[in-house]
Amino acid sequence: MITAGVDLASQPRNTGFCVLRWEAGAVQVEHLEGHLDDGGLRRLVQSSAEKVGVDVPLGWPRRFVELVRRHSEMRLVESVEMKRLTHRATDHWVRDRCGIWPLSVSTDRIAYPALRAAPLLSGKPRDGSGQVVEVYPAAALVAWGLESRGYKGPEGRAGRERILARLLDALPGLGEGTLDPEPLLADDNRLDALVAALVARAVACGLCEPIPARHLGDARAEGWIHLPSEGSLVRLGAGAA
Repeated sequence: MITAGVDLASQPRNTGFCVLRWEAGAVQVEHLEGHLDDGGLRRLVQSSAEKVGVDVPLGWPRRFVELVRRHSEMRLVESVEMKRLTHRATDHWVRDRCGIWPLSVSTDRIAYPALRAAPLLSGKPRDGSGQVVEVYPAAALVAWGLESRGYKGPEGRAGRERILARLLDALPGLGEGTLDPEPLLADDNRLDALVAALVARAVACGLCEPIPARHLGDARAEGWIHLPSEGSLVRLGAGAA
Protein backbone atom coordinates (compact mmCIF):
# COMPACT_ATOMS: atom_id res chain seq x y z
CA MET A 1 0.00 0.00 0.00
CA ILE A 2 1.08 3.57 -0.71
CA THR A 3 -0.17 6.53 1.31
CA ALA A 4 0.74 10.17 0.93
CA GLY A 5 0.52 13.28 3.06
CA VAL A 6 0.45 16.96 2.16
CA ASP A 7 0.95 19.92 4.48
CA LEU A 8 -0.76 22.39 2.17
CA ALA A 9 0.27 26.03 2.40
CA SER A 10 -0.88 28.95 0.29
CA GLN A 11 2.41 28.85 -1.62
CA PRO A 12 4.17 25.84 -3.18
CA ARG A 13 7.49 26.65 -1.49
CA ASN A 14 5.97 26.01 1.96
CA THR A 15 3.96 22.94 0.96
CA GLY A 16 5.52 19.74 2.26
CA PHE A 17 4.59 16.30 1.00
CA CYS A 18 5.53 12.75 1.86
CA VAL A 19 4.92 9.38 0.20
CA LEU A 20 5.07 6.16 2.27
CA ARG A 21 5.24 2.56 1.09
CA TRP A 22 3.83 -0.12 3.42
CA GLU A 23 5.03 -3.69 2.94
CA ALA A 24 5.31 -6.76 5.16
CA GLY A 25 4.41 -4.94 8.35
CA ALA A 26 6.94 -2.15 7.85
CA VAL A 27 6.97 1.29 6.28
CA GLN A 28 9.56 3.26 4.37
CA VAL A 29 9.64 6.85 3.19
CA GLU A 30 9.58 6.77 -0.60
CA HIS A 31 9.56 10.52 -1.19
CA LEU A 32 9.86 13.60 1.02
CA GLU A 33 9.83 17.20 -0.23
CA GLY A 34 9.22 20.70 1.07
CA HIS A 35 7.90 22.12 -2.21
CA LEU A 36 4.76 21.08 -4.09
CA ASP A 37 3.13 23.13 -6.83
CA ASP A 38 -0.43 22.81 -8.09
CA GLY A 39 0.50 20.40 -10.86
CA GLY A 40 2.33 18.21 -8.38
CA LEU A 41 -0.70 18.06 -6.11
CA ARG A 42 -2.93 17.07 -9.01
CA ARG A 43 -0.51 14.31 -9.98
CA LEU A 44 -0.37 13.11 -6.38
CA VAL A 45 -4.14 12.68 -6.15
CA GLN A 46 -4.09 10.91 -9.53
CA SER A 47 -1.32 8.55 -8.42
CA SER A 48 -1.55 5.01 -7.07
CA ALA A 49 -1.66 6.26 -3.48
CA GLU A 50 -4.61 4.59 -1.78
CA LYS A 51 -5.17 7.53 0.55
CA VAL A 52 -3.79 11.08 0.48
CA GLY A 53 -4.00 12.95 3.78
CA VAL A 54 -4.24 16.71 3.24
CA ASP A 55 -3.67 19.16 6.08
CA VAL A 56 -6.16 21.81 4.94
CA PRO A 57 -9.87 22.44 5.48
CA LEU A 58 -11.83 20.95 2.59
CA GLY A 59 -14.87 23.16 3.14
CA TRP A 60 -16.38 26.07 5.04
CA PRO A 61 -18.95 26.13 7.87
CA ARG A 62 -22.40 25.63 6.38
CA ARG A 63 -23.86 28.52 8.35
CA PHE A 64 -21.07 30.80 7.11
CA VAL A 65 -21.70 29.77 3.50
CA GLU A 66 -25.42 30.42 3.94
CA LEU A 67 -24.77 33.83 5.50
CA VAL A 68 -22.52 34.89 2.61
CA ARG A 69 -25.03 33.63 0.05
CA ARG A 70 -27.97 35.45 1.61
CA HIS A 71 -25.90 38.59 2.05
CA SER A 72 -24.86 38.57 -1.62
CA GLU A 73 -28.53 38.22 -2.63
CA MET A 74 -29.53 41.21 -0.46
CA ARG A 75 -31.68 38.90 1.65
CA LEU A 76 -32.27 39.00 5.38
CA VAL A 77 -29.30 37.65 7.34
CA GLU A 78 -30.25 36.06 10.62
CA SER A 79 -28.06 36.27 13.71
CA VAL A 80 -26.00 33.10 14.28
CA GLU A 81 -23.72 32.10 17.15
CA MET A 82 -20.26 33.34 16.13
CA LYS A 83 -18.53 29.98 16.71
CA ARG A 84 -20.94 28.37 14.22
CA LEU A 85 -19.81 30.87 11.60
CA THR A 86 -16.10 30.60 12.32
CA HIS A 87 -15.78 26.85 12.93
CA ARG A 88 -17.15 23.73 11.26
CA ALA A 89 -18.81 20.78 12.96
CA THR A 90 -15.54 18.84 12.75
CA ASP A 91 -13.65 21.71 14.41
CA HIS A 92 -16.05 21.62 17.38
CA TRP A 93 -15.69 17.83 17.50
CA VAL A 94 -11.87 18.00 17.50
CA ARG A 95 -12.01 20.61 20.25
CA ASP A 96 -14.15 18.29 22.37
CA ARG A 97 -11.91 15.28 21.69
CA CYS A 98 -8.43 16.84 21.84
CA GLY A 99 -8.82 20.14 23.65
CA ILE A 100 -7.49 22.26 20.77
CA TRP A 101 -9.34 24.46 18.29
CA PRO A 102 -8.40 24.03 14.63
CA LEU A 103 -7.86 27.36 12.89
CA SER A 104 -10.99 29.03 11.53
CA VAL A 105 -11.25 28.60 7.75
CA SER A 106 -13.61 31.57 7.53
CA THR A 107 -11.67 34.11 9.62
CA ASP A 108 -8.04 32.96 9.95
CA ARG A 109 -5.06 32.64 7.58
CA ILE A 110 -5.83 28.96 6.99
CA ALA A 111 -8.39 30.31 4.50
CA TYR A 112 -5.57 30.97 2.01
CA PRO A 113 -4.50 27.30 1.72
CA ALA A 114 -8.19 26.32 1.64
CA LEU A 115 -8.80 28.67 -1.28
CA ARG A 116 -5.81 27.12 -3.06
CA ALA A 117 -7.10 23.61 -2.38
CA ALA A 118 -10.70 24.20 -3.48
CA PRO A 119 -10.13 24.17 -7.28
CA LEU A 120 -7.38 21.55 -7.07
CA LEU A 121 -9.54 19.07 -5.16
CA SER A 122 -12.85 20.00 -6.74
CA GLY A 123 -15.20 17.04 -7.03
CA LYS A 124 -13.40 14.97 -4.40
CA PRO A 125 -15.55 13.72 -1.50
CA ARG A 126 -14.91 15.87 1.57
CA ASP A 127 -15.81 13.26 4.16
CA GLY A 128 -12.81 10.98 3.52
CA SER A 129 -14.80 8.33 1.69
CA GLY A 130 -12.62 8.80 -1.41
CA GLN A 131 -8.90 8.98 -1.93
CA VAL A 132 -8.44 12.38 -0.28
CA VAL A 133 -8.85 12.68 3.49
CA GLU A 134 -8.63 15.79 5.63
CA VAL A 135 -6.16 15.56 8.49
CA TYR A 136 -4.90 17.80 11.29
CA PRO A 137 -1.38 16.73 12.37
CA ALA A 138 -1.49 18.46 15.76
CA ALA A 139 -4.71 16.64 16.70
CA ALA A 140 -3.29 13.34 15.42
CA LEU A 141 -0.24 13.80 17.64
CA VAL A 142 -2.53 14.36 20.62
CA ALA A 143 -4.48 11.20 19.77
CA TRP A 144 -1.21 9.24 19.65
CA GLY A 145 -0.01 10.64 22.97
CA LEU A 146 2.77 12.73 21.43
CA GLU A 147 3.52 16.39 22.05
CA SER A 148 1.59 18.69 19.74
CA ARG A 149 2.84 22.15 20.67
CA GLY A 150 6.15 23.92 20.37
CA TYR A 151 7.47 21.97 17.37
CA LYS A 152 6.87 24.64 14.72
CA GLY A 153 9.41 27.06 13.31
CA PRO A 154 13.17 27.36 13.84
CA GLU A 155 12.78 27.35 17.61
CA GLY A 156 10.82 24.07 17.52
CA ARG A 157 13.62 21.76 16.39
CA ALA A 158 13.94 20.06 19.78
CA GLY A 159 10.23 19.30 19.71
CA ARG A 160 10.54 17.83 16.22
CA GLU A 161 13.42 15.67 17.40
CA ARG A 162 11.28 14.21 20.19
CA ILE A 163 8.31 13.60 17.89
CA LEU A 164 10.44 11.93 15.23
CA ALA A 165 12.17 9.73 17.83
CA ARG A 166 8.76 8.48 19.00
CA LEU A 167 7.61 7.81 15.44
CA LEU A 168 10.79 5.90 14.59
CA ASP A 169 10.40 3.81 17.71
CA ALA A 170 6.77 2.95 16.94
CA LEU A 171 7.13 2.17 13.23
CA PRO A 172 9.68 -0.47 12.11
CA GLY A 173 11.49 0.45 8.95
CA LEU A 174 10.60 4.13 8.98
CA GLY A 175 14.18 5.16 9.69
CA GLU A 176 15.78 2.52 7.49
CA GLY A 177 16.95 2.76 3.90
CA THR A 178 17.96 6.14 2.55
CA LEU A 179 15.87 8.29 4.90
CA ASP A 180 17.77 11.37 6.00
CA PRO A 181 16.14 12.69 9.21
CA GLU A 182 17.60 16.17 8.78
CA PRO A 183 14.88 17.51 6.40
CA LEU A 184 12.22 16.42 8.91
CA LEU A 185 14.05 18.12 11.75
CA ALA A 186 14.78 21.27 9.78
CA ASP A 187 11.28 21.84 8.40
CA ASP A 188 8.00 21.38 10.28
CA ASN A 189 6.15 21.34 6.93
CA ARG A 190 7.86 18.06 6.03
CA LEU A 191 7.21 16.58 9.47
CA ASP A 192 3.52 17.50 9.25
CA ALA A 193 3.42 15.90 5.79
CA LEU A 194 4.83 12.69 7.27
CA VAL A 195 2.19 12.72 10.01
CA ALA A 196 -0.49 13.37 7.38
CA ALA A 197 0.68 10.31 5.43
CA LEU A 198 0.53 8.23 8.62
CA VAL A 199 -3.03 9.38 9.30
CA ALA A 200 -3.90 8.48 5.70
CA ARG A 201 -2.72 4.94 6.50
CA ALA A 202 -4.87 4.93 9.64
CA VAL A 203 -7.92 5.91 7.58
CA ALA A 204 -7.18 3.22 4.98
CA CYS A 205 -6.90 0.57 7.71
CA GLY A 206 -9.98 1.58 9.68
CA LEU A 207 -7.90 2.86 12.59
CA CYS A 208 -9.58 6.27 12.90
CA GLU A 209 -12.56 7.31 14.96
CA PRO A 210 -15.76 7.11 12.90
CA ILE A 211 -17.72 10.20 11.95
CA PRO A 212 -20.66 10.49 14.37
CA ALA A 213 -23.93 9.70 12.60
CA ARG A 214 -25.34 13.12 13.45
CA HIS A 215 -22.47 14.79 11.58
CA LEU A 216 -22.47 12.79 8.35
CA GLY A 217 -24.20 15.61 6.47
CA ASP A 218 -21.82 18.17 7.92
CA ALA A 219 -18.84 16.04 6.86
CA ARG A 220 -20.04 15.78 3.27
CA ALA A 221 -20.53 19.55 3.02
CA GLU A 222 -17.77 20.98 5.21
CA GLY A 223 -15.06 18.32 5.30
CA TRP A 224 -14.07 16.19 8.27
CA ILE A 225 -10.81 15.94 10.23
CA HIS A 226 -9.92 12.26 10.70
CA LEU A 227 -8.54 11.44 14.12
CA PRO A 228 -6.53 8.24 14.68
CA SER A 229 -7.87 5.91 17.34
CA GLU A 230 -6.04 5.72 20.65
CA GLY A 231 -3.12 3.29 20.45
CA SER A 232 -3.30 3.04 16.67
CA LEU A 233 0.21 4.34 15.94
CA VAL A 234 1.97 1.05 16.71
CA ARG A 235 -0.70 -0.85 14.77
CA LEU A 236 -0.28 0.99 11.47
CA GLY A 237 2.24 -1.51 10.13
CA ALA A 238 -0.02 -4.46 10.84
CA GLY A 239 -2.83 -3.07 8.71
CA ALA A 240 -6.57 -3.20 9.14
CA ALA A 241 -8.20 -3.05 12.55
